[in-house]
Amino acid sequence: MFIWSDTFNTNIELVDLQHKNLFQLLNKLSLNIKQDNISYEDVNNSIKLLIHYTENHLRDEELLMMESRIDKRHLTKHRMEHNSFLYDVGLFSDITSSDDRRITRKATNLVRFITYWLIFHILGTDMLMSAQLTNIKAGMSPQQAFDMLKDHKIDPATVNLMLDAIINLWLDAKERCNQMEIKVTELQKTIESLQSKQEPSTINQSEDSALEMDWFIK
Repeated sequence: MFIWSDTFNTNIELVDLQHKNLFQLLNKLSLNIKQDNISYEDVNNSIKLLIHYTENHLRDEELLMMESRIDKRHLTKHRMEHNSFLYDVGLFSDITSSDDRRITRKATNLVRFITYWLIFHILGTDMLMSAQLTNIKAGMSPQQAFDMLKDHKIDPATVNLMLDAIINLWLDAKERCNQMEIKVTELQKTIESLQSKQEPSTINQSEDSALEMDWFIK
């Protein structure tokens, strides 16, 4: 369960409100999963709502940056992070099994991924966005506002939160890679088993056909 604190305030009213709402949705889904108080349809609907709200939030952030004419260097990087995140979320979103254990595991993984990604993104990229928008409102040019924050330093407590988030994201990604390797290995074994069971006559027929074709070409 995520607990909101002032550490995550960007001081942009709309952005902070949407961040809080996102974490509330994540906490609600997480709590329902732990209490085993959720059906397949509920999980599916909750995930769709969560992803839809997240997509709208990211779009609103980008519109805000464009309206404020934030430096293109930051906007490009910020958009890349958003697009990468949405791609990864899309990999979680397709729940096709009615197996309760698989649904629960997939929903739990999605909650973890979005939570840790938001923590890292808010404390890093969003805070840089906020600082630049504040400086632009104060009269700086977008370029000056960006350049001023090149050597921006983050306090140790925030660094620890970001480090914890990125470590958990890495561990989860590593686990998904391990699961993928297991599936690939199982598939290879299945293919080898099918090939070994192939009748010799079928193989001979294939060889004869190849010889006939070779003769015809000559």
